[in-house]
Order: sequence, then C-alpha cells, then structure tokens
Amino acid sequence: MPSQDGVRLKIYTLLPTLGFPRRSVRGILGGMARPPRIDFADAVYHVTSRGNGRARIFWSDADRLRFLAQLADNVHTAAVLLYAYVLMDNHFHLLVRTPRANLSRFMQRLLTAYALYARYKHRRPGHQLQGRFKAKLVEDEVYLRAVTRYIHLNPVKIAACRKLDRRARLRYLEGYRWSSYPGYVDAKQAQEFLSYDVLKDYGKQLAAARRRYRAYTHACLLEDDRPLREAMAASRYAIGRSAFVEQTEKLVERQRTGRVQDEDLALPRWTVPIDEIDAAVARRYRIDRQELQTHGHHAGSAKVVAVELACRLSGLTQRAIGRHYGRLSASAVCAIHRKVRENDHAVQPRLQSLQTHLTAKRRLR
Repeated sequence: MPSQDGVRLKIYTLLPTLGFPRRSVRGILGGMARPPRIDFADAVYHVTSRGNGRARIFWSDADRLRFLAQLADNVHTAAVLLYAYVLMDNHFHLLVRTPRANLSRFMQRLLTAYALYARYKHRRPGHQLQGRFKAKLVEDEVYLRAVTRYIHLNPVKIAACRKLDRRARLRYLEGYRWSSYPGYVDAKQAQEFLSYDVLKDYGKQLAAARRRYRAYTHACLLEDDRPLREAMAASRYAIGRSAFVEQTEKLVERQRTGRVQDEDLALPRWTVPIDEIDAAVARRYRIDRQELQTHGHHAGSAKVVAVELACRLSGLTQRAIGRHYGRLSASAVCAIHRKVRENDHAVQPRLQSLQTHLTAKRRLR
C-alpha cells in the first residue's frame, strides 16, 4: 500500500496536468488552512465575490441581466432572503439571510451557473472568479441597515467617483441601475425577489420609509460610515458589536481542525414539516388539507403552492414530495417547480406570503 507522502506526491504531479495551478494544489494538499465557512439557520451574511485577479466579471448589461436572473432563480430555490445587492465591474456584494442554513449551497449554485455562462459567452477559459466567495456574519439588530447602505453606496465609492462633488455623486447614485437601491427609494422599481424588510425600521408608511431611507443613504455620500468601517475591519468572520464578534470567533475556533476541510462548517439546520406546510396552504386557500394529498388536480393552484413550498422548505426529495401529494412522479414535481421558478404570476403573491409566514414562525421559536 503506498504511503501517504507517496499519494500526495502523485496528486501534486497529476493535478497541474488537469488545469490546477501549483499554488492551488499546495492549498488542496495542506499548508495554511482557509477560513472555515459557518452555515447556520437564520444567519445574516455580507457576501462578496471578485473576478479572478480582480478582472472584470461583467462586460455588458446582458451579463448583468443574466446574473440577476440567476440570482432571482437561486433566491427562490434556496429560500433565502435577499436584502440588498450591487453589481460592480469586477465584483458584487449581497446581503442575505439564510433561514435554512444553506449559504454555501446557495452561493455554489449561483457562482457555478454564472461562471459557466461567462466562460461560454466570452470564450474565457480558466477560473472566472477569485477563489471562494467571502462571507461575514452580520449582527442584524445593529448593523443590518448600515451594511445595506454600504452596499448601495459602492458605486460612488470607487476611485473615479471620489473626485466628484456631492451633486455629481448624488446624480450618479440615483442613476445607477445595477443595485437594489432603486427599489428601496422608488416603489415602481421594486424587485419581487428582494426583501424590503429593512424599510420597516423607517416607519409604517412605506412611502415615508422610502424617503427616510434615501436621506439616510445620502448622509454618507461624501463621508464613510466610520463605525461600520471599524466593525468590518475588526474581524474576518463577523460584523457587529464586540460580544457578537467574540462569540462568532469562538464558535469558529471550536469547529476548526486546522485542515483545508474546514472550508465549510455547518451547524444544525431546521426544516418545515410537510404537514405544517399543508396546514398553512389549506388555511390560506380555505380547503381541506386532504385535498392536497388527493390524486389529480382538484386542489388546483393550492397544490402547486404546496408542492413548491415543500421543495423549498421541507428538505424532502422530489420523489417523497410527489408521493405525499397524490402519488405525483418526481418528474411532475420537477415540472411544477420549474413552472413556478419561471415566474408563474398567478401563484407568486400567495407563495411568497406563505413562505414568509412559515420561516418567520421558525425564527420566533
């Protein structure tokens, strides 16, 4: 049987022939451990990802539209809450909450889909993105609003814009299309895959809340938010008060083994029982829950909503979901999921309302 060192030598020799740079191979085989990724339920993360070597990842508006379509698709599929985003030429920022403790899976699907598109569209071989994405836990009670503003102000904080006066920066910010900011300040530009819960902190009347948020954002057009900057620089794992940061770092260190396998650490996850999904859907549609489990189309759109919620929240396989809802085949469940994902407007309002209700109940427990 070959020794461990012999196996490592063979891998070190083989992987570069498959396109892995030697620096990456050394990282795969050992050396300095990468920061562990922590996934747990109901966490809020500030996520960033850059182009490889800080190269461009968006070359045209078509690229940005493609990325946003993939982002919307994965937000629905992974059942995450997306509070804010901004797309820059060579990087992007997201602010997300993960009720199902699935940040790594959500980001893997998103980045893989866009990297494959960019490689094919622009004939660019090799890695499109620089290593793994970066993610920091955010203490939402304190820093959620500040991080949202930081993300929205990214377009006017680049070197080219720092030379502009306040009026020019304001004009550039208000005209920038590729962030969630327009939907925060103008109801007509709201996007259905975004959660605007942050606006609730600015008042019960949504129109007034949008005006207050705009003023809050404009307050840092010229000056940086120094307390936030200090909080972001204080830890590689968390953005928050000292107690929150200390707790997070202790958690990371307890989970660390010192090996590269530390890249993803997962704490216990929760799912929504399928019977709880049935009860919520039956109440909303005013039908007997047994109708959802009867073979055929008697339950109509209620069954479509129940199936989609089960795909997002139950953690069950499509085969198990199909058996539960009147012996549907796995392919039929997949077809329902695809139809909803492609924006079936007839069920979207109730679907989103029920998902928010079910996940909110989990957070309160």
